[in-house]
Amino acid sequence: MTDIMAVVKVFPEGDEVNLDKLTEEIRDKLPQGYRLVRTDKEPIAYGLNALVLFITLPEQTEGGTNPLEDTIGTIQGVSHVEVVNVTRLGF
Repeated sequence: MTDIMAVVKVFPEGDEVNLDKLTEEIRDKLPQGYRLVRTDKEPIAYGLNALVLFITLPEQTEGGTNPLEDTIGTIQGVSHVEVVNVTRLGF
């Protein structure tokens, strides 16, 4: 069984949200078998940045990326979660 890579854009509630702290909180709350591989920051507007997270998860995850979106969406400081891309790793 292989993994998939989900690229997830996380929009903070405002520019006062500490994105580094938010990243650590997301990393700590990821379900078992999920791994945060890379984190980028993407400017949105007027000093506001979104997090772009590259997360691997098992290919046979029930519900696809929904559990991932639900987990991240419940974290304080997160306004919106959007899956930008999903790709299969390996063959």
